[in-house]
Amino acid sequence: MNKMGHTSLGRFAAVTLPAAVVSAGMGYAMLSGMVGAVISSTGGFDMSTSLTADALKMRTGATEIGSAGNNQGTIYAETQGSVANGLDVVTPAVEVLPGLSLNLGITSSDPAIDLGDVALNAASLNTPEGATMANVTLGQSQADAGFDPGDPGYVADGFALQAAQTAGQSGEQELNNLSAKAYAVQLSSLSLSNLSIQLNPTP
Repeated sequence: MNKMGHTSLGRFAAVTLPAAVVSAGMGYAMLSGMVGAVISSTGGFDMSTSLTADALKMRTGATEIGSAGNNQGTIYAETQGSVANGLDVVTPAVEVLPGLSLNLGITSSDPAIDLGDVALNAASLNTPEGATMANVTLGQSQADAGFDPGDPGYVADGFALQAAQTAGQSGEQELNNLSAKAYAVQLSSLSLSNLSIQLNPTP
């Protein structure tokens, strides 16, 4: 696949891809400070990584995409103390000129990407190489799991899964070869030892 454009950065603090920007087929990088990062797209995007975390909880959820009030049902997951082994994000293709469609690719081969706390809204979430979780409570209510009542899709007595950290043990929750069709990912921090952002032509 030929690359229309390519940018590589040695050190990267945060990426922000608001839905409107992704829809226009463009992205920009903020290169100062350890600030939170948001990756979002109204059409969803493909994300893959291997993730370890201290704690994990999941529930059904919703995220507002497109026009106001247009909610999309999601798998909503929150992790604490997250570290990713590599990162690969591919946005949907958009037509930027007649006959020219592009998608945006964001990749890093950094084996220890400190993501801090992560909130993920995804249409699907799969770990074909397995997942290992400690101290799991399955079928707990969303209220008992400690989800924020103000978040979209929250139902106090709705189903939730929680995997808690054992005292003194970090990285107990493992999601191997995680792949997700995501609408939005919010990270408390993002620091990469290498980063590649490229525009790829699509058929």
